[in-house]
Amino acid sequence: MARTSHLDLWIARGVTLGAVALAFPVAAWLVFGLGVDRNATADGLAVVYSFGLFLGFTTSLWPLPSLRQWTGGDRLQSLCLLFLIVSAVTHLSWELVWLIAHDAIAASRDAAWAYPWWAYLDGGDMRYAKATPTLLMMESLSVANGLVCSLGLVLWYRSRGRDLRAVLLFMAMAVVHLYSTSLYYGGEILAGLPNVDTSSFLDSWIKFGLANLSWLVFPPCVLVWGARQLLGRERPDHAR
Repeated sequence: MARTSHLDLWIARGVTLGAVALAFPVAAWLVFGLGVDRNATADGLAVVYSFGLFLGFTTSLWPLPSLRQWTGGDRLQSLCLLFLIVSAVTHLSWELVWLIAHDAIAASRDAAWAYPWWAYLDGGDMRYAKATPTLLMMESLSVANGLVCSLGLVLWYRSRGRDLRAVLLFMAMAVVHLYSTSLYYGGEILAGLPNVDTSSFLDSWIKFGLANLSWLVFPPCVLVWGARQLLGRERPDHAR
């Protein structure tokens, strides 16, 4: 396929994912700079984060003018690569810092630097304030998953999408996502949601529910795309 400008795709991704990136410092400024209620701010942040990520991942499926010539395989590949990149960034930023500094974060509820984590803890899942062995292991697995994905991305882009070792790493990452996210949801749900404010729709369905749903919905897309790559049904000339 000839190279064309995908400005509308980049704008769509900039609006959705850019809003997510800006929401964290803006939320901290609102709470600690302007004195806005922290729970209301956390609710707003959760909405922006949850819907922004989900919509951002699906931008290659939108009916954008520059994508009219894309096949279903083109759109799926673009979705998967974006999901993999954002996943790696998430694992090696928010989760890695929590893994290293969880005790300091738990003790710093009223510190601006810790608000990106406390915005989720406030109603979303208080397990992150306790750092149980199971949660520590799950987050360690997520960080390792981020490293695996980063290696895969390096191999993919250096080879311009021809190195199938990258595909194998992506598929392995997807499997780990499905396992760890299912354990994350299932463990809390089977326990009766003791760490989630079930009286709040936002806390239950947005902070706890939708905020993590991408890591259950999109890994199967990676597995389907990866299988097509390995079977030779799609072998791109370039990576998007």
